[in-house]
Amino acid sequence: MVTWADVRAEDPGVFRSARNGALLLIPAVAATLLAGSLAMETPWAIALPEWIDWSRGLVMVIVLFLAIVLWIWGLILLSLPGDVRRGLAIKGFAEQRDLFYSQYGRAPDRIGVLLAEGRGRTPSRPPRLVNADPVNPSLFRAKFALWQGGRTTIPSLQIAIAAYSGTDADPKGPRNTFRYMELALPRRLPHIMIDARGNGSLRTMLPGTQKLSLEGDFDRYFSVYVPAKYERDALELLTPDVMVCLIDHGRQWDIEIVDDRLVVASRRWARSSDRAEYTAMLYFSELIGAELGYQAKTYTDPRAQKPRSQVAEAGRRLRLRSAAWFTAAFFGIIALLLAYPHVLGWFLDR
Repeated sequence: MVTWADVRAEDPGVFRSARNGALLLIPAVAATLLAGSLAMETPWAIALPEWIDWSRGLVMVIVLFLAIVLWIWGLILLSLPGDVRRGLAIKGFAEQRDLFYSQYGRAPDRIGVLLAEGRGRTPSRPPRLVNADPVNPSLFRAKFALWQGGRTTIPSLQIAIAAYSGTDADPKGPRNTFRYMELALPRRLPHIMIDARGNGSLRTMLPGTQKLSLEGDFDRYFSVYVPAKYERDALELLTPDVMVCLIDHGRQWDIEIVDDRLVVASRRWARSSDRAEYTAMLYFSELIGAELGYQAKTYTDPRAQKPRSQVAEAGRRLRLRSAAWFTAAFFGIIALLLAYPHVLGWFLDR
């Protein structure tokens, strides 16, 4: 159990930062009230001098922006002691299991659906670098990272909180924040998305033509997507033993096989679920690593130039739904709503 005394010993200045954050909330509240009074005359009606009343709208926007900045800055500073305490708890958990921990781990590679690689891309992956991929930089930061392997090598296993750090112009994944596990596989495999049906579907991103139905109860818990003409390959990898492991220990997560990585994504990323999720993911990594790892070692892709180590281009990435369809559907619905009164009036006047 990590105490606040442990937090003070680890970082004495963190409580001073929290005090400053609490002080910032005072002007934040004042600026919020002022913005409300200028915009809606609530809780008070404020009459500005005539020489500045013409710019009431501009003043309101400036005050509102200031309030937002003060709230964000103050709450971040207030959360720092809790973050240090959370980090100490995860660090202790990692030491008990002979793993490494850092508040910020290696950013996950920008590959696959979950990590927002992008729409319709089939990259030829460059060699992996220790810190980042300069050609295709990551769109996520890895916070509260627990990993296996050396400090200067690519981790064979990493569990962390993925926090989106891209811009509005960058591709988006299914979620902006989630807990993830990234596990190294013995070789590159076809792209397979195993979407857990119990936590929301990824079907809005993946065309149904790539969906594969599997035997037994597996379809009750997961929807599986594979590239066209790689259905037999998926069946070779997702053997009954692998499917039982997924149902028994991973049915609450979305699971993606992409390149030589297995990525697991969990919606439970809050502090209260740290111990349960880290424990469950570590146990799952041992089980699925053994089951899927064996299938990966024996897998070959006869379509590839080097069947024992490569995957042909057609199997490297799933096709994603085109954003143009969603844009067209949105504007189509707007057009129908706008045209409906006129069409109805014309029909009634006939």
